[in-house]
Amino acid sequence: MKKIIYALLIVLFVIVLASCAKADAEPVAGMINPGDKIGDFLITTGEEGNVTYSWDLGCEQQGDEEVYSCESAVNTKVNVSVGIYDDQHSGRLEEIWAGHTYELFIEDRPVNLEAFGTIDTTHPAVGKMRHWNVVVVANKPGEITIRDSGVVDGDSFEEVSVYTFSAP
Repeated sequence: MKKIIYALLIVLFVIVLASCAKADAEPVAGMINPGDKIGDFLITTGEEGNVTYSWDLGCEQQGDEEVYSCESAVNTKVNVSVGIYDDQHSGRLEEIWAGHTYELFIEDRPVNLEAFGTIDTTHPAVGKMRHWNVVVVANKPGEITIRDSGVVDGDSFEEVSVYTFSAP
């Protein structure tokens, strides 16, 4: 009988110690997937004809650096990825897309681009474009920073865009 009581006391002691232990730190933020939220911003996907692109926002370059400032209204679905197009109109969009590399970070968190898929649209000046289908929607006024880089048709790029969402 004493062995059972000692065993129960040891188990009880272990349980008490475990409950007093310091909780683990919060996990490191992982890749962003469709449906994730960052503060008041929903990171999701869009549908052709129901998405706003940076050229419709009048984004402005800040100084000589590759930093852009973009403004939009709250609840607007804004695609925040760089569009790829065939600047020679030679029918090579598929080839250019297949050979490009691209990384996208929202508030310094990497985006799981494959999970978002792609979306095609037509730009008024360059024609057919393809984007990663990464859409940001704000439900209240705020600011979010997008950083991306890549190589397209042998040319590398890197830029930062700050999107400010205001009440309509």
